[in-house]
Amino acid sequence: MPATVHLVIGGCRSGKSSYAQSLCEMLRPPDDGNDKCIYVATSGAWDEDFAARVERHRSDRDESRWTTIEEPLYPSVHVDSFRGGRIVLVDCITLWLTNFFVECGAFGGGDDRGVDVDVGVPPRAVGGEALIRIKDEFEKLIAPWDATFVFVTNEIGSGLHAEVRTTREFVDAHGWFNQHVAGMADAVVHMVAGIPNYVKRPTSYSSHSTREYAMSAAGGGGLDPDDLSTRVMLDGSLSTRSLVMDDGGYFVIKVDVKRGVIRATYHPCTKNDDGDICDVHGVKIGCHDNGGDDKGPDPTIAFEGRTAKELTIKIFEKWERARDLVSVGHAAYIGREAQRAEGCLYAGRFYQQD
Repeated sequence: MPATVHLVIGGCRSGKSSYAQSLCEMLRPPDDGNDKCIYVATSGAWDEDFAARVERHRSDRDESRWTTIEEPLYPSVHVDSFRGGRIVLVDCITLWLTNFFVECGAFGGGDDRGVDVDVGVPPRAVGGEALIRIKDEFEKLIAPWDATFVFVTNEIGSGLHAEVRTTREFVDAHGWFNQHVAGMADAVVHMVAGIPNYVKRPTSYSSHSTREYAMSAAGGGGLDPDDLSTRVMLDGSLSTRSLVMDDGGYFVIKVDVKRGVIRATYHPCTKNDDGDICDVHGVKIGCHDNGGDDKGPDPTIAFEGRTAKELTIKIFEKWERARDLVSVGHAAYIGREAQRAEGCLYAGRFYQQD
C-alpha cells in the first residue's frame, strides 16, 4: 500500500504553496515535537529572482516545525527519512519536471524546432524520457505506507498554445504527469485566487453517512464540506503512524452484520529471540490475517456488543484482566475502532480495522 497523497494545483500566485504548507501543518500529529514536517524543495537558485523566491518561501516556514531537504531530481534517496507517519511537502512538480528535462538534454542547444545539436535527441524523445524518469521516481517516493505527501503543481495548460516546440513538449508532459499524480492522489485541491476548491475529495467523504453526519452536526448547521474534507485527510494522516503492540497481546475487531454486533477478540502474544511478535505457539503474527483458510491463532477471549459503548464496557469495566494486559494507548485505540465499527454496522458499510 503506497503513501497517502494529496495534490494542490493552481496558477501562479494562486495561493497553492501557502495552502499546501498550512495543510501539512494541520495534518502533523499533535504534540509531536520531534517529528517536523519535511519540505522537499525541487528548485535551485538559478538567478537572483529564483534566489529571492527561495528565500521568501523559506521565511514563510517556521523552522522549528519544518526540516528542509533540497533535492532537484531524486527525493526518493531520502525515503527512509519520510517513514513513520511523517508529513512531506514536495514543492513543486513543475520545477521537478523541468530538472528532468534539463537532465535529458532538452535545453542543450539547437534551434528549438528540431534535433538538439548537443545531445542529438529530438525534443519529443526528450519529453517522453523525462516523463518516464519522473514517473519512476514518483513511484519510489510514495512507496512508504506510513507517510503523507502533499505535492504542489502548476496548472499551465489552460493558456495559449506555445510557439516554441520544446515548450509545447513540456506542457504536454507536465499535463500528463499532473493527471498521473491526481489519479494516484487521495484528494486534489484546485486553488483559485487563494481559495481552495476540492475537485477530488478524500474517499471517506463519499460515504452517505459521513455527509449526513456533517450536515447534522453543530445543531443542524453542520461542517462546511471543504472543512470536513480536511478533517478526513487529518484522520487518514493519523492512521499512518506506527503503534507499538502491547507485550501481552492484541485485539482483532470485526463486525457481524447478520447478528448485528461488534466482536472483539483478544489474542495473547510473545516475542521470539528475533524480536518478532508470535502467538503462544511461537508462530509469527502478521499485521492482518490473509482472508483465506489461515485465520491466525484462536483468541483467548471474545467480547460482543450491539454498540461501541456496550463492547468497551465489557472489555474495560467487566474483564478483570484488562488492567494488566491493555495499555492506556491501546485502550483509546480500541475505543476509536469500536466507534468506527459501530458507524459501519449502522450504515451498512464495510468495516476494516485501521
